[in-house]
Parts: sequence; C-alpha cells; structure tokens
Amino acid sequence: MIVHFSSSKDEKILCNERLLNRHYNKSHATRIKSRLTELQNANNLGEIPQIPPPRRHKLTGEYRECWGIDYSPNYRIILEPYGSYDINDLATITEVKILKLEDYH
Repeated sequence: MIVHFSSSKDEKILCNERLLNRHYNKSHATRIKSRLTELQNANNLGEIPQIPPPRRHKLTGEYRECWGIDYSPNYRIILEPYGSYDINDLATITEVKILKLEDYH
C-alpha cells in the first residue's frame, strides 16, 4: 500500500529511526515502525487485521471517514483513505494518508 503523510515534518520523523526514537519513547517507536512496515507491505487496507496487535477499526465522529490502527493500548495511527476508492470496500483502498498519531479517547 502507498503511504502518504499529512506533512513533510511527520514524514521526516516517521521515516527516520533516529528521529522516531527522539520524538516517541522506545517502545512506542518500535511499534510505530512495525505498523508502518505492515501498512507498506499490505496491498490494501483490507489486509490489515482487525485483531491485535494492529486492530484496524473504523472511526466515528470527527474522524468518521478514517480508520485507526493501534500502536499501544491507548495510542492510534489515524489513517485517511487517499486517491480513488470505494469507502465500503477496503480492498479498493490502496493508498492512505497518516493524519495523526494520538490518543483520541
């Protein structure tokens, strides 16, 4: 899957292991790196499991068009479909944009 970033700053941090470790604690940085690798190796969003550890899930409210992927018990990577896709068919979502990494609870 093709992964886009909401800003060049986020891309720089998330794609550089040294910066990732500096901005996030070591255990979070390791899990974020694992989730990013899973996203990049998947062909579409439907290939990301709904069971832990990634636990892909549809969001509601402010992020109703987005999905969340766990990287810790409370923190999520918030993904928005990118490009052309059918919102009801995860197999058509082959590009995503990482909006935020946050605890939205």
